[in-house]
Amino acid sequence: MSSSVLIIGAGAAGLMAARELSAHGHPVTILEARNRAGGRMHTLHPTAFSVPVEAGAEFVHGKLPLTLQLLQEAGIAYTPVEGRMIEVRKGRWHRQDHFVDGWDTLMEHLQALQQDMTVREFLDTHFTEHRYEELRRSVQRFAEGYDGADINKASVLSLRSEWEKEEEEQYHITGGYERLTDYLIAQCIRQRCLLHFNTTIKHIRWQESGVEAISRDGQSFQASKVIITIPLGVWQQPAGQASIGFTPAIEQQFTAFRQIGFSAVIKISLEFKQPFWQEYEKELGFLFSEEIFPTWWTQLPHPAPFLTGWINGPQAASFTQTPPEKMLQYALYSLAGIFGLPLIFLEQQLVASQITDWGADPFAQGAYSYDMLPSRAARQVLQQPVSNTLFLAGEALYEGPHPGTVEAALVSGKEAAAKLIAVLPR
Repeated sequence: MSSSVLIIGAGAAGLMAARELSAHGHPVTILEARNRAGGRMHTLHPTAFSVPVEAGAEFVHGKLPLTLQLLQEAGIAYTPVEGRMIEVRKGRWHRQDHFVDGWDTLMEHLQALQQDMTVREFLDTHFTEHRYEELRRSVQRFAEGYDGADINKASVLSLRSEWEKEEEEQYHITGGYERLTDYLIAQCIRQRCLLHFNTTIKHIRWQESGVEAISRDGQSFQASKVIITIPLGVWQQPAGQASIGFTPAIEQQFTAFRQIGFSAVIKISLEFKQPFWQEYEKELGFLFSEEIFPTWWTQLPHPAPFLTGWINGPQAASFTQTPPEKMLQYALYSLAGIFGLPLIFLEQQLVASQITDWGADPFAQGAYSYDMLPSRAARQVLQQPVSNTLFLAGEALYEGPHPGTVEAALVSGKEAAAKLIAVLPR
């Protein structure tokens, strides 16, 4: 088979790149290892649930220009997330506007910081006294729970830029992210893209005159250029296990990929007979705790008796490959601890459960990226095409104010397509 451009991966970055290239009249073939498009956007419709379940990306985190542009183009509705943020510490409930003692001092030290260091080094430099013990725990919980970052590796300057941002409104997409996936696929097909599912690429042979991608079952796909959009976690597999081999080798790029952090995530969706949490907080939106599943949220303003639990970062990595029934027990134990309820009550109330372990997913190996100390320089390497033949894209390559989001993947895919269009014959 021959085509002007191959795109490896039909997630947000791959579909966006395909849409841009095919809109400019370039023949595109998309090769996807899964039996579906969307990648880490994955909306499920389990029969036991009364609402769709987002196994992957769920929120639009603020007024994200490209994401909202696409939703508006497609006529897809989205609604603001509602509800209060609650933090549970040592069994006591606090509204999230109740800051931990020392937070202002923390931000002052961060704003004065000139030299980057890890979050752990920053805390060990400025906040070693016993009175800052709760602050240290809060910083670690926030860095790991929100950013998925290992504080022993994460860049404190990159987290500073996030923490200084004003809180933006978040949105739910009506019908889930699959509607955005479906819209992008429809556009690609209308523009005559070819799309192959269940096609795992194991080797790419390339030279400046063209590329050949060879699948696990021996199929060969040829083109003049390729955009590779596989997730960071797949690039980071140990030598000899990487999902794609290259001839000639691209060791500089593999080294750069290992210099960006990647977070594991375990996400659990639970539907109950009744929204029992409303007896504790009628307008509960997000809840942060010290339990095994520390983070929970409701579907407000949607009234479904539905809770989502979330483990992120190093803690999620430690549970990867744990059997789903065990993770369900951990989730119910967590809710029992948060609400002071008997476990048997929660088991009797439970209607349906769905668990997704992104760290155990062979085609993701994690959920989203975060910055380590060398990450910015690594991205500069990865954003450069290799001999104007191999182009790379994905949320981990995004440089901007919305890291780790679908927006990041969409922007990266669009930028890679623009670079490729600039070198293709018109």
